[in-house]
Amino acid sequence: MQGDRILVLDFGGQQALSTAQRLRSIRVFSQVLPGSASLETIRAAMPKGIVLAGGDAAQEPLPLDCALLDMGIPVLATGASARRMAEVLGGQTHGVSIDRRTAQISFGASPLFSGLEESDRYFDRVEELLLPEGMKPIANSSAGLTPAFSNEEKRLYGLQFYAESNDPDGLAILRNFALDICQCDPWWTMEEFVERKTQKLRQQIGDGNVLMAISGGVDSSVSAALLARAVGDRLTCLFVDTGLLRKGEVELVERAYREQLSIRLVRVDARQRVLAQLSGVTAPEEKRRRIENTLFQVLQEQAAALGGAAFTADGAIYPDMLAKANLAKTGADNHVLHPLQHLFKAEVRLAGEVLQVPREMISRQPFPGPGLAIRIMGEVTENKLTMLREADAIFRQEIAEAGLDKRIWQYFAILTGLHSFGTRDGQTCYETAVALRAVSSSDAVTANAYRLPYDLLERVALRITTEIPGINRVLYDVTGKPSAMIEWE
Repeated sequence: MQGDRILVLDFGGQQALSTAQRLRSIRVFSQVLPGSASLETIRAAMPKGIVLAGGDAAQEPLPLDCALLDMGIPVLATGASARRMAEVLGGQTHGVSIDRRTAQISFGASPLFSGLEESDRYFDRVEELLLPEGMKPIANSSAGLTPAFSNEEKRLYGLQFYAESNDPDGLAILRNFALDICQCDPWWTMEEFVERKTQKLRQQIGDGNVLMAISGGVDSSVSAALLARAVGDRLTCLFVDTGLLRKGEVELVERAYREQLSIRLVRVDARQRVLAQLSGVTAPEEKRRRIENTLFQVLQEQAAALGGAAFTADGAIYPDMLAKANLAKTGADNHVLHPLQHLFKAEVRLAGEVLQVPREMISRQPFPGPGLAIRIMGEVTENKLTMLREADAIFRQEIAEAGLDKRIWQYFAILTGLHSFGTRDGQTCYETAVALRAVSSSDAVTANAYRLPYDLLERVALRITTEIPGINRVLYDVTGKPSAMIEWE
């Protein structure tokens, strides 16, 4: 993407992604690169500013190149990265003085803290610092320490706390850095993204055709809508019915693509083929591998049957691309298109609104690629899929009727594989248990169990155990992330 940007260098942890998202929320385009990125890579991006984020003081010293601080580009370092910046410039640290507690902070005269007053702030870690020559304190704490420092002449700033965290001043600090110190143009909006990306896709594709496999989820649907805006009927979407989707999902996808988005859709029935591949398989990773391999084979066969295409596309978003560890390499194949490779999940939904993707598609909760296969503990069978599909449908229906479907990030049922004694129709039975999962999150990086009303849980449990033969017990998972992942497998 062209335009002013802030580079966020990732030294470990989740701070880099959180910082990038916060910057984008104030319309400043941000890009995450590994902390080990070369100076050449950084220069090539032509950033207006750099944020150093993350790092663990218990690990080896962060690989911060002193030359990065002499590039003449404003730098904001946070947490362990700030302490490392002080060290490479000749400063010293003298051990932890504040550890995981709240202290009062007062801000000095610095453009970084313009408009801010005294406040209480939670500090994960503050160390006593002997600042290098040229650095001066720009904030003080009630404990007499230096939580922030700067070299105003070189526009280098260090914070021994995390500006991206959800505190009263964090967003204001990032705004001051990006807009006032770095003089960034706040151009990043979804309307602007859609317009720029549409033009770029048209130039890249030319007169070629595009073939895209879609799941019906938010990412693939918005990606398909963006491609359709760029190339119209030269886009063909392949929808593989694996038999692992939720109740009513196949019909929803077909209606949205054909009737509402007017995108050419080819539906492939691979239910029996996928189920055969999962026979006897219990290990989660093996399930994933077999499903992915089967899907790849089906898509290859369909692509050949359709006569091939000059380009293929996917719905990978920014965190997906970063997880592959090399954004430049992943996007280097000009025949593979990643229309949403610069967007976070929340931005994908906003882009979907601009593209007029049906709300029922862009408001859908996250759904794993392997589908219900990884929400069934143990072997996947047709009978287990039927039970889980019905239990999940009941849970989703009751959540929606309670008016909670827009408040909860993700909610679903899991067939646990656990069995217990109960009664059905007056007879003793030995049936399986279903677990319910509902979580609050903003980015899936962390999550908390949603506190569902107890009467709703009772109603769901009663319906599941009476309407679905084979299920006699309902559990509610109250574990957050961490320590648990959102999905069970």
